Amino acid sequence: MFIQALLLSLVSVTSAISIDRRAAISEFTSSPLGLSWPPTRGFSASSAQKAPCGGFSAGSRVDYPFTGGDISLTSRTLVDSVNVMWTNETDPTRFHAFSTYADTLKELGAGHYCQPAPDFTSLGLKEGDDVTIMIMYQLNGTETYYYDCADINLVPTIGFVASQSYMCGNYTSTLEVASDDESLHLNSNGESAVASSSTPTGAATSQATAASSSEASLSNSGLSAGAGGGIGAGVTIIVLALLGAAAYILGYVRFGKKKSIVFPDHASDSTGLPVKAAQF
Repeated sequence: MFIQALLLSLVSVTSAISIDRRAAISEFTSSPLGLSWPPTRGFSASSAQKAPCGGFSAGSRVDYPFTGGDISLTSRTLVDSVNVMWTNETDPTRFHAFSTYADTLKELGAGHYCQPAPDFTSLGLKEGDDVTIMIMYQLNGTETYYYDCADINLVPTIGFVASQSYMCGNYTSTLEVASDDESLHLNSNGESAVASSSTPTGAATSQATAASSSEASLSNSGLSAGAGGGIGAGVTIIVLALLGAAAYILGYVRFGKKKSIVFPDHASDSTGLPVKAAQF
């Protein structure tokens, strides 16, 4: 009966744990997180880590509404630290040519995600201007940033019809949006920071969230019949904890609250590359 109870407990607990396989960029023939609308420049696993556009130069531009546009993303795996940025440079070669305009997505699961485009009116752009959209992200469990870009030309909103169909809806297995304080703030002047950060300049640290743990103690004397039954429950917890620890070490199990995002300063405009990946 004890073995049967242990197996039943194992099934119930493991069903409550989020299990996500940690993917490698080399496994993908299309971008793990890609722009569906506007359409991406392209993807290559061998150059996806090259800022700012994954190793691809500007291609043909699609017409894009001056107001009310959508940014549609398709995620094929669990990704972290997702940022959508824009620049009015036609073929940007520097990371710092881009500016953020929305909060960071701390975590995004497989599926579809959609968010509004930048408010080009308030940004001082006009109809006819060229804009480049960039996304940057990390594969879950890695420290490397990957990039994807799309090229658009702003056209009048009235009468606009997209040149291709796309899905605009949030249908993902996981979605966690960072607060404004936690999000990356970057402008085309090369300034990057985490807004309202209380961390001293040059001393970027992450606030670790301690994983919850349980301590079990067994009395060596005076065991009642009820206490004897409690031993079985204690053994079950220990076995499950060991299984969970092994799975976590192997990279198959994630649990607990994530640490706060920390985005350190980026390198100078001469390189345009992040100095250090965001930490969790």
